[in-house]
Amino acid sequence: MLRCTQTSRALLLALVVAGLPLVAGCPRQPAAQPPTPAVQPRPKTPPTVQPSPRAPGSKLKFAIVPKMRDNPVFVLAKDGALAEAKALGDVEVLYEAPPEGDAVKQAEIVRSLIAKRVDGMAISCNNADVLKDPINEAMAAGIPTICFDSDSPGSQRILYYGVDSRKAGAKLGELLVKALGTDLEGDVGQVTGVAGAPNLEERMDGLREYLAQKAPKLKLLPAQPCDDSTTTGLQVVQDILRGHPDLKGLILVGGWPIFSEFPGPFAEYPEPTKAKVVSFDALETEWEYVRRGYVYALVAQRCFHWGKESVRILHEIVVDKRQYDTQFVDGGMDLVVRDKALADQIGGVTVDVYAERWRTKRF
Repeated sequence: MLRCTQTSRALLLALVVAGLPLVAGCPRQPAAQPPTPAVQPRPKTPPTVQPSPRAPGSKLKFAIVPKMRDNPVFVLAKDGALAEAKALGDVEVLYEAPPEGDAVKQAEIVRSLIAKRVDGMAISCNNADVLKDPINEAMAAGIPTICFDSDSPGSQRILYYGVDSRKAGAKLGELLVKALGTDLEGDVGQVTGVAGAPNLEERMDGLREYLAQKAPKLKLLPAQPCDDSTTTGLQVVQDILRGHPDLKGLILVGGWPIFSEFPGPFAEYPEPTKAKVVSFDALETEWEYVRRGYVYALVAQRCFHWGKESVRILHEIVVDKRQYDTQFVDGGMDLVVRDKALADQIGGVTVDVYAERWRTKRF
């Protein structure tokens, strides 16, 4: 064993210069390491993934992982995914989600799908931060992963398909202002779904920014969550209306309270409420609320296409080796109202026109 004398230090230096391996050496302080950044910067271009090879004749397994299993908008997305899989012929759809809007359980599901070696995943995130690591793990495992409806922009996901949620929130505010005309002073209620869901937070940001600019005397009350539950949402709306009899407007950030059959939350009101109601989504149960004048307008996202387009995009990535040069694919939205004159003014459609589009899956 070498001792750290002046002679031995010289010998060590000679060995290093000669390029000879050292078996032992003098103790020294470890080299200083650069600090690890708190947040790893996301590369401008997501890493290229290499899907696992599959047996000839076998079908690709694409997983659709929404926020929760039985929410009607996600059931519609499932229908779209199954329709596209049937049209393609070489895809099997796995539809897996927690029974409630639970981000931790959703992350566990994603990791279980990684273990199953699915060929691609499309995820609607309950929480962007909680889903970030599982998404990155899927990408690292060679499983192409995209988001729909609710994004995790800080993750390595390839792209997000859906509406621009901030613009959609601004559109809710724009329709409310139009409904109120010149009466733009008073309280406005808000009903949201799962607290912290990124798409819902962005909608409310867009709503708040629009009203602050265009109708600053309208006061947004704190958003009341319903956890994406129709039953809870119905009760939340009733509580807001009872607690604020002079309410000027009510924004449903998602349509959960009126996913129930009419009259739903308005059972106590034989006539439309004084509050002007504008809602996101436009499922079948919501149409009657518009026809009867209880809801002024619906902002419809194309839920069927969440699934349909997710399967199509994943198929292009896996089979056609397509490299997307964008991280956002706009799914578009539709404005649905009762009267044709109003529909023409706002660039929307009437309930009856939308119902026909729905029947023929052209929406």
